[in-house]
Amino acid sequence: MMINRVRRIVMNRTAISSFMVAGLLFSGVAAQAQGRTCSNAILQGAYGSSVSMFVLPAPGMPVGAATARAVLFRLSFDGKGNFSATATVNDDGTVTKLNDFGTYTVNPDCTGTVYTNGGTRTVDIVVVDSGNEFYQIRTNPSTLVFIFNAAKKIFPGNTDDR
Repeated sequence: MMINRVRRIVMNRTAISSFMVAGLLFSGVAAQAQGRTCSNAILQGAYGSSVSMFVLPAPGMPVGAATARAVLFRLSFDGKGNFSATATVNDDGTVTKLNDFGTYTVNPDCTGTVYTNGGTRTVDIVVVDSGNEFYQIRTNPSTLVFIFNAAKKIFPGNTDDR
């Protein structure tokens, strides 16, 4: 008697689950979720970012010689693989303002690379929240160690660089 009751519960749950999965498939929700990919077009418009980092000493120098650096960015992406940026940099107490430009690529899995300093340096990225934000880490030169970095779209839903 108890075994029959357990079988009935399992069969009911299986039937309900099957109907739910079928409903999702027929409504297109599951297909939409599986079909999402990224490209250069996902980064479009203006983004704000701040970076805290350490600049490691040259090989052979004492580790204590590392210096702190903080950077505040405003980046503009065109959705076609080009970007420009303005930055305020505090390099161990010396503040400067800089301009930068370069290119970028975003892969279908939403990872990518930004080529900074006129294309001479690289930053790896992961795009999240449908292009409204991305995380980044400097990969070249490896002596710039980012502590934390994220860039967020200044006006979500807006493709202008304003």
